Amino acid sequence: MKAKWLLAAGIPLFLPLAGNVWPQSEFFRVEDLRPGMKGIGKTCFQGSKPEEFQVEILGVMRRVTPGSDAVLARLSGGQLAQVGVFEGMSGSPVFIEGKLLGAVAFSFPFAKEAIAGITPITQMVDAFAEGMDLDGSGTRIIIKKSMLWNYQLPQPEVPAWMPGQEVSPLDARLQPALGPLTGHALQPIATPLSIGGARAETLRRFEPQFRALGFSVLQGSGATMLQAAGATRKAAAGADSSPLEPGSNLVIPLVQGDLDFSAGGTVTYISGNKLYAFGHPLFNLGFSELPMYKGRAVAVFPSLQSSFKILEATDPVGVLRQDRGLGVYGILGEKARMIPMRITMNTSRGMRKVLNYQLVQDRFLTALLINLTVFETINATERAMGVTTVRMKGKISVKGQEAIELESRFSSDSSSSANAALSIAVPVNFILASGYRSLELENIDLEVTSLEDDRSALLDSLRMDRSELRPGETLLLDVYSKKANGEVMRDSYPVRIPPDLPAGPVLLLVADGSAVMSMDAQEQGEDLIPRDLSQLIRFINNLRKNDRLYLRMFRREAGAIVHGEGLPGLPPSILSILKSDRSSGSMTLIQTLPLMEYELPPSNYVVSGSKLLNLVIKP
Repeated sequence: MKAKWLLAAGIPLFLPLAGNVWPQSEFFRVEDLRPGMKGIGKTCFQGSKPEEFQVEILGVMRRVTPGSDAVLARLSGGQLAQVGVFEGMSGSPVFIEGKLLGAVAFSFPFAKEAIAGITPITQMVDAFAEGMDLDGSGTRIIIKKSMLWNYQLPQPEVPAWMPGQEVSPLDARLQPALGPLTGHALQPIATPLSIGGARAETLRRFEPQFRALGFSVLQGSGATMLQAAGATRKAAAGADSSPLEPGSNLVIPLVQGDLDFSAGGTVTYISGNKLYAFGHPLFNLGFSELPMYKGRAVAVFPSLQSSFKILEATDPVGVLRQDRGLGVYGILGEKARMIPMRITMNTSRGMRKVLNYQLVQDRFLTALLINLTVFETINATERAMGVTTVRMKGKISVKGQEAIELESRFSSDSSSSANAALSIAVPVNFILASGYRSLELENIDLEVTSLEDDRSALLDSLRMDRSELRPGETLLLDVYSKKANGEVMRDSYPVRIPPDLPAGPVLLLVADGSAVMSMDAQEQGEDLIPRDLSQLIRFINNLRKNDRLYLRMFRREAGAIVHGEGLPGLPPSILSILKSDRSSGSMTLIQTLPLMEYELPPSNYVVSGSKLLNLVIKP
């Protein structure tokens, strides 16, 4: 009786675990492979139930990357004869003698057969260490101040007919005429990025950025994830009762709501609450926090360019915690933090529309996703050709900090919407690049107002009623600006001289916000190393507005930039010490001593340019 009990207790040790989960002792080792061995693979061609396909081992390519191998195999069965190795197949598990070998992850460009490279599962599992140092605030980096306003300056346009000199295999896949210019090498199977709710023009604009990362952008049908919660959401999206197992679809939503943006692949291996997929990087983000959803394959679309799977997300299953060279690693049952973003759109036709989104928070991805989302939101309702003026007001809530307040206005015949989107994306990128691990964006609230009108003007000239004044007196300043049609506008401002201003010559500058900030960067240093997150947010909140003119009085007096900090008006004795051979460090001489600055009242036009006047302060 005791022997029977021991036998019964031992039987489960020899059975597959629930959900087709195999312990690592059941992995098939690359060292035991021989050419001609047969096996099976699993993937979803349609729906959410994995189907089997056949695998024949051709050989092993050693050290395709440092420390990792790739198994070459011929795939057959299912739809593979018609579609070949397709986008969205990455991660499909391959089994030899009932043991998990690895994930389908690579292919050759323009292959006539479905021949794939397989990432060994032993190398995938070993690649992900779960430890992460969460102590401290992270390593801060030097940030360039001009990141915050350089996008407002005119950029030289590269004609569409001027291709890059380097042709990648993915370029050749998307443009077959470039094929002879590439070599033959295994490359990661392109990951399909489905963008639902976006126009074809937006896809064309952002596609090169994602293509450079190894992605294939395709137009999706959108999603209904945020329509409601609970049962209503499941009814809208379609509840998925299929189990999550090796071979199942895996969808990584990056943007949800009125715009849906998601990447798709296949589950390779599940061990407890740990999930491994793809067999190659998604973005190669390292540690990450991206949502994972089950997915349903609508169809595999055969294409001479590159066959691809059309996927839709169904139910959330966990969080993607690591994204590295040999695949992705996630935890089941957890929930990823998302950034709510609301955009209130005031159209040029007097309509008001509110759109809601949720975006992933990631140092690398968030700013790019904001740029794409805001750009598409504006151009979905406003014209893309012809002169437009776009006003942007934004509030970014940061956990435990004061809110970031942004305001800007752009007027041009081609780039207003692009610059408006960047006016939010660039500060977000700026703050995420600071390296503070405790940084958490709670929500983003934007209001966009658009006009089909040219509201741009150039600063033409300045005039004042007198050039010599005493401290405390007021002069009348006339500012002349010229519209695009040649019409000249005049605005008058009273300017009070500070009562404690010492006698002597003074320069009076009138300039737009971008010009003032650029001058400050030259005088005070381009580098910013914030003391803490609060100081960084204050720096952003103190930025000048691009649609305002600023009046500044200053003198030409010697100073220096020491270790990135501006020190104007230094005594000669201090300057001589800084310039002596006994002093070491980074030091640059400056010649400006600011005395006062005013922000002039806003006008109906976006005026750009700068002008100088000379004043004399009498004793």
